[in-house]
Amino acid sequence: MKYLYVYIENEKVNDAIKYGMKLSEYSNKFLDASNEKKGILAYLTPRDSEKYSNDNFTCLKISTANLHIYVYNQIFENTDNLSTFICEYSKYIVGSFEEPIALICSTILPENIEVYNKILDIPNIIETSKDFYYQKAINEMLENEYFSNYELYQMLLILGKQKKLFDITDITDKVKIYTNKLNNKKYTKKNNF
Repeated sequence: MKYLYVYIENEKVNDAIKYGMKLSEYSNKFLDASNEKKGILAYLTPRDSEKYSNDNFTCLKISTANLHIYVYNQIFENTDNLSTFICEYSKYIVGSFEEPIALICSTILPENIEVYNKILDIPNIIETSKDFYYQKAINEMLENEYFSNYELYQMLLILGKQKKLFDITDITDKVKIYTNKLNNKKYTKKNNF
């Protein structure tokens, strides 16, 4: 990935674009991993941040060229396992962490900064990192045939029942029809016991 995304208060945008972002001034995260790291929090996609829809913040698109960056799995922050789930940005494989977040550990020069435009900017291949992680994990499990199609089908019907997506009709002790409440599509379920 060529870009990361940093959110800053609207009143600081012009200064950041004009003068860059000094690590000493903009640093907003300290990690106590195997060796201590201090830096500027950045996101792999703009939608990864809860500030995406906050009008008080502006999203800056940061070119990663010549920056010292780490990526870590945020769910292991403040745990003893953080050192297992942190790596240099150049070694990070997209979709490896459930909640990836970047830490820029160097000053960002003005030529690396531009304002991200939600409407006109280049579209991101990945909408959110977390959804991509789940999609990648599911596809890996399917490709490696950890589960049969029958098992997945049964599991999805059970999940749909729990979420109340289906009207269920018992035909016999072993056969049921699951009707999708949204589109009236019917699915059959046969118990093999």
